[in-house]
Amino acid sequence: MINSFYFKVYCFLFLIICNTSLIAQHTQKTDLQTRQKVFQNIVLLKNNQNSIPIEHLESAKIALISNLVSKNYLQETLEKYAKISRFNFNTIIDSSSEKRTLNTQTIAIIALYTINDIQRLKQINFSQKKIILVFSNAVLTAFLATKIKHNVLIFIPDSKQVSQELVAQLIFGGIAAKGKLQNTFSSFYKKGFGLTTKKTRLSYSIPEEVGMDSKFIDIKIDSIMAFAIKNLAFPGAQLLVAKNNTVIYHKTFGYHTYDSIQKVQSDDIYDLASITKIIGPLPALMKLYDEKRIKLDAPFSNYLSSWKSKKDKKKLTLREILTHQAGLSPYIVFLSKVLEKGVLKRRYIRKVSSKQFSLKAYENLFVNTRFESKMLRIIRRSEVSDSKKYKYSGLSFLVFPSFISNFTGITYEEYLQKEFYKPLGAYTLGFTPIKKSFLNHIVPTEVDTFFRKTLTKGWVHDENAALLGGISGNAGLFATATDLAKIMQLYVQKGNYGGRRYFSTATVNEFIKVQYPKNKNRRGLGFDKPLLNNSQLDITSAYPAPEVSSGSFGHAGFTGTFVWADPENQLVFIFLSNRVYPTRKNRNLYTLNIRPALQQVFYQALLKRKKAP
Repeated sequence: MINSFYFKVYCFLFLIICNTSLIAQHTQKTDLQTRQKVFQNIVLLKNNQNSIPIEHLESAKIALISNLVSKNYLQETLEKYAKISRFNFNTIIDSSSEKRTLNTQTIAIIALYTINDIQRLKQINFSQKKIILVFSNAVLTAFLATKIKHNVLIFIPDSKQVSQELVAQLIFGGIAAKGKLQNTFSSFYKKGFGLTTKKTRLSYSIPEEVGMDSKFIDIKIDSIMAFAIKNLAFPGAQLLVAKNNTVIYHKTFGYHTYDSIQKVQSDDIYDLASITKIIGPLPALMKLYDEKRIKLDAPFSNYLSSWKSKKDKKKLTLREILTHQAGLSPYIVFLSKVLEKGVLKRRYIRKVSSKQFSLKAYENLFVNTRFESKMLRIIRRSEVSDSKKYKYSGLSFLVFPSFISNFTGITYEEYLQKEFYKPLGAYTLGFTPIKKSFLNHIVPTEVDTFFRKTLTKGWVHDENAALLGGISGNAGLFATATDLAKIMQLYVQKGNYGGRRYFSTATVNEFIKVQYPKNKNRRGLGFDKPLLNNSQLDITSAYPAPEVSSGSFGHAGFTGTFVWADPENQLVFIFLSNRVYPTRKNRNLYTLNIRPALQQVFYQALLKRKKAP
């Protein structure tokens, strides 16, 4: 018989657990209701020339003007969509240099929190497109009494965190304007008035917005991440998940390194490693195919004349190459060409830059500009297997950048920025971030004992890409999770994002489908796909999680990164880590099945929602 004291304790603890669960459910429901109420009370009063959602991010220079001297929730959310320059009213008024800098901007988002802000605004004379945000009834009333010219006017009843976050999303099309005035403010702005817009970009919310349970997700994810860090799978990581075009989860864990000094932040920049393949050369090839400038089943040598002289390569098609079906050699360690008994050869690497040695691989390491030609020549002469079956090869992705540059007439990097990254607002997405003035922290990768002989940080980890100056097709891209989500959402939406079409639905469908299923090749065109029998496997054998749809796709990166998109479930999964710190020999991320386990949680949350009464 159970001791009555212990039985009472058991019952007491059981009631606490039940009540805690009920409180959590009530809190989550309240949070969702609060967000919905705030959303309904944000009202778009004026939108001349459809100025919002802001389009053409590639040419927009956006200023945020307010009475604040430090970053707030409004700015933090705006920066999820585009690069923002912050200005303070008093500084602009007092400084001629600030005025000149402000005049270089093309759009000014002006946050009026108090009536005094309106007086400060009157003292500033500039001609940029003005988006006025008025926080409170009193400020709106006072502003309407002025003759300040503006293109957009948005009313927000208060300046609480959720209000600032939602109005920022409205400006960029993360959410659609639907709110109506609850009171009359003038003969024109009467009760019930409110303009509307469309949702065009990712929004940022909570799991309850899409019917998922925050507590369920948090408990499971926190447990897996704690287990992974404890077992040295990585020193730190972050996870971003979007569902139905809404980011519903973005959380960070651990530190940059095992010294536990620098915590992982949500805007940290990571070396994406092989994810570069589907974010760099692949969208360029998709666009060229979409424009009917290249064909998938024509010999690739039709476009790359240097391959025509090679009997084993001249008939290889782009379809075969992109699906790793061509029989190309898996990998060539080009670092061995520049090292002799562990010492760098001076004819290839110098410690001081010059015209001939201008490709920078790392601090004080400069590569001979002719080395790229040597790499391409070695690839051209490399062996091709007669057996046409799946064999992963990254060699073609070293070739694609020069091909894309020659084909488009501008450099590979310029083409990607012009056609994709800048229009998407993915301003951290790019090569060699160490050369750029980002305020974001860059997460280090490996303590390199072979080539750079130091901690690799801000420069590409992959040696082949490093020997190309950090700009390659096999690796080299860096980004935040937020910017990476934009291009993955573009794929989920079959080529459309932010009110702009980048390539046709038919092109995306062609690239994301399995090309050679009868040959037991799971790959799409450039994209990785689930194992062909993935749904029948358990979590330890599946790739990725067994619950992903057969139409899903993505790619993994050697540094410990992973992205996956599932159009059927409208789910984007982004995992960023530096599992190669301090050494690439660390494979616990794989042996412990961390990424599939994390991914599985969100499918379990979907299933839980479907089973709910």
